[in-house]
Amino acid sequence: MNTLSNPSIDRNDLVNLISKSQEYIEILKSIVSIEDLQGMTPANLFAEADSQLSPEELSKLEDKIAQTMMTFENDSSILLELPGKPTVEYNCKQMGFRSQETKTWRMLVDILSSAPHTFNFGVAYIYPDGSKRNRQKCKDYDAKWKLLDELNKKLLVFFQREFGWSFPQGYKLYKDDPASKNGDKSFKFEIGAPSSKDHEAPLDNIEKRYLSHDESGLVREIQMLNDDFSVDSFVHNEPPEFLVAALNVGRSKFGWNDKKVMEIIQY
Repeated sequence: MNTLSNPSIDRNDLVNLISKSQEYIEILKSIVSIEDLQGMTPANLFAEADSQLSPEELSKLEDKIAQTMMTFENDSSILLELPGKPTVEYNCKQMGFRSQETKTWRMLVDILSSAPHTFNFGVAYIYPDGSKRNRQKCKDYDAKWKLLDELNKKLLVFFQREFGWSFPQGYKLYKDDPASKNGDKSFKFEIGAPSSKDHEAPLDNIEKRYLSHDESGLVREIQMLNDDFSVDSFVHNEPPEFLVAALNVGRSKFGWNDKKVMEIIQY
């Protein structure tokens, strides 16, 4: 057969090549839908494969999850104790997270480290004049639910990959918290109390990482921290330490007053 680099391709060779290609395409179509393959991700690949569980199997799965304990260890690691198994430490990368700075990982450790370990995304809409016609969407509501959905998928993939657990399609590792009257959610697995040792670095140590910034660089850093805080604030009562530390540096190094601080965080 002539190669493609040769401009004079034999007609019969070309016809045979097209015919073979069509045969391969038909074989592939008989095996898997191209549309389904394009929309497949690791998370829903597992879900599709394990979408059928009997009521008895589902009950056993729920019991197993309820007896599993996850505990905050530090900003990059958690402790996991399965029924009848010793406690094992896993870092964020072992659990499938890119780094400890990702919003999904930070959501997980914030919930694990903040009693009572529940989360609430507030309301989807507000009604400034009491009329449904003029309702306004709360901008963070959908972002928080999307983040939780991503976290749920990552945890499902982790449990499937690490322990071979099968989950029905669309399974949620969280539920309505039975002790809450405000619509709070909580994980189905047990959450252990963090170690009594202090995991938080002193504020002045955190400030050191921002001392080398010039003013414009510090402003950008604070704005990014504030954006992250607005999404993660469902478990925070106060701004997180890194945001506070960066603002302290701005006040001491560049003489920012309260008005300047408000301008930066409300950009």
